[in-house]
Amino acid sequence: MIQPEVLETAVRRFRTHPLQMWLTLTGLVVGTASVIFVVSLGLTGRGYVMSQIEGVGSRLTWANYRGTVTSGISRTIDDDITDADAKAVEERGDLFSGVTPLIVLHGHVTALGRSSNLTVLGAAANYPVVRKNLRMLRGRFLDNDDVERKARVCVVNRHLYEELFGRDEAQEKTIRTLGLTFAVIGEFEEPVDTLGQGDVTPETIFVPITVTWFFTPTHRVDTLFAEVREFRQIPLAVRTMEEILAERHHSGSQYEVQSMTSVIRVANAISLGLLVTFILVAAVSVVVGGVGIMNILLASVEQRTREIGLRMSVGARRRDILSQFLVEALCLGIAGSALGTALGLALPLLGRLVVHGVAIRISALSAVLAFGFSCAITLLFGVVPAYRAANLNPVEALHHE
Repeated sequence: MIQPEVLETAVRRFRTHPLQMWLTLTGLVVGTASVIFVVSLGLTGRGYVMSQIEGVGSRLTWANYRGTVTSGISRTIDDDITDADAKAVEERGDLFSGVTPLIVLHGHVTALGRSSNLTVLGAAANYPVVRKNLRMLRGRFLDNDDVERKARVCVVNRHLYEELFGRDEAQEKTIRTLGLTFAVIGEFEEPVDTLGQGDVTPETIFVPITVTWFFTPTHRVDTLFAEVREFRQIPLAVRTMEEILAERHHSGSQYEVQSMTSVIRVANAISLGLLVTFILVAAVSVVVGGVGIMNILLASVEQRTREIGLRMSVGARRRDILSQFLVEALCLGIAGSALGTALGLALPLLGRLVVHGVAIRISALSAVLAFGFSCAITLLFGVVPAYRAANLNPVEALHHE
């Protein structure tokens, strides 16, 4: 148990040398605050990246046809995925919450007197629900009635919409491509970067998939998207899609089924690696602060040598001197760590008031660990001065000038 007079002696230095003590604590304060702030920054960045992935669809799986090979020779007859395959996958409602087919065609459109390449995406009405990478700016997306009636309607990407129509406020707008005229029923944009997994280009329109089948010999599907009900079921869902496609097509047909698990795994690994690296860098600042405290305590031992010798001569034991300087180190650590913790928590809280659109995360656990780590560092670096003070020769200390 710490004796009151030892604690009073330890605290007295804050009153007698305030400027010196606060300058000494600066490194510890900055280091402790840096650890907490870096953890908050890392968690915020990870949350932002995961929200971007969620915008693409973290539980999304998709299948593509890669070709047919028999005895090492590519066949000339394609064995594409079809709408019947989409219905077969959709029947597995225990695994999939939604299934949507997509077909990609390429056409041309005239904008501002020049012809531009155009990506025409044939989609079903549930495409935005499954794919989760569209935000409607005006009008509406395709509905089931459009698909069933094979309506010649389209939804236009914001970039293309502005190129084609500018500030034209006319109610009826049309686009002619693929030899057909489509009535524009809506304008959309991608809300997040799709990390290279997107279907949309700046010149893109969506039309009912039943209309695009006018231009294909079969009800071909270029990409079959499916949303898995639970994240843990993704590996099983991938195997199930592979088995369904293999059973419904010729032997040798190659289908690639992918998911976002690899992207999520890489994102988690990168964010964790960066977070650990930044914490280690911030921890160096705490160590530097500990060195500063050791330096001030060594100077204190030098200045108070006669005082130490006097205490020893009247009966103070070596462990009393040792505990006195360790308590001083601990008091410095608690003061600096508390200020650093308060500063480290205040910065993210201030960021919440200033930064909008990004969820800034604060870890209470990181604050507790940073406080404990900083106190432990100061106590550790206080051992050398305390040991030196406790091992002074009383006679020599009394004669010290």
